[in-house]
Amino acid sequence: MQLEYRRAPGTERCPDEGLLREELARQLGYDPVAPEAALQTKALVFRGPSREVHAAMELHDAEGSITWSRHLVAYNDDCRELVMNMALSLRVALDPSLQVQPAPAPLPAPAPPVEAAAGAPARPSGPGISVGLAGAAVFGILPDTTAGTALHVALRYPSFSLGLEGHFQWPAAVQIDRSGLVTTWLAAASAIPCSQIRRLFACAFVSIGVVETSGSNIELVDTPSLWLATGPRAGVEMPFSDRISVQLYGDLVLRLTEFRIEGPSGVLWAPPASGGLVGFRVDFHLHPRREAPARRAPVARGASAPH
Repeated sequence: MQLEYRRAPGTERCPDEGLLREELARQLGYDPVAPEAALQTKALVFRGPSREVHAAMELHDAEGSITWSRHLVAYNDDCRELVMNMALSLRVALDPSLQVQPAPAPLPAPAPPVEAAAGAPARPSGPGISVGLAGAAVFGILPDTTAGTALHVALRYPSFSLGLEGHFQWPAAVQIDRSGLVTTWLAAASAIPCSQIRRLFACAFVSIGVVETSGSNIELVDTPSLWLATGPRAGVEMPFSDRISVQLYGDLVLRLTEFRIEGPSGVLWAPPASGGLVGFRVDFHLHPRREAPARRAPVARGASAPH
């Protein structure tokens, strides 16, 4: 038979054609691959939306008709085991003596063609979970530009995520007159739904928290400390592996509650209606546990092919 073995983007680290041929030859006792053979085998290895690894295989006769097909999935990201199972399935298809006659049962749904397999992977069993640590430069919110840190947790689907973020803006100080010093910090929690297309994402957020102000050598008037804000977020995500990615993003912060620094003589400082931040976050992806490792290909009745 002729063998066409392809690895889609994202599966470059999976074994190449050599392992499939080696294992197939070991099981059959001979190498069935011959460039001039009439029978042709097409095999494609590709990743699904939750990083599971798929394999789609077809046997074509001399006229190009599909005489046999299989679709295997490895949920444990073990490409080598998947290729070994591919060899076992092909062995059964090529050697009629290995066929077994199972009890009558409903026929399984046909596997997708090799050309369409990458576009129709199996549906994941649940969302992924990511945990991230972020740093940011914050401006227009506190009296001076300051640094911020955040802890981010999200449920992630292929094109949508829902995140919760705890954010702390480090104290910013502003000098009043010559001796007075006012220090302000902010802590808030945010709900952040996002939509993602490839590496680009757009989000909206709602934040609630507290703003605390203290003074040195100056008398301050108590002002409301509730912080409520909303706004958009946009950025780009750069994956480094299945488990780690980096995000660069920017927020436009629209303040919904009144906030000011006030002394006995009047308002000492009031923020603008909007501010912003530029952030950098490292995400660690925790994928959902799957029900089983790579599936052994079922043996179909009569699905044999000549040598």
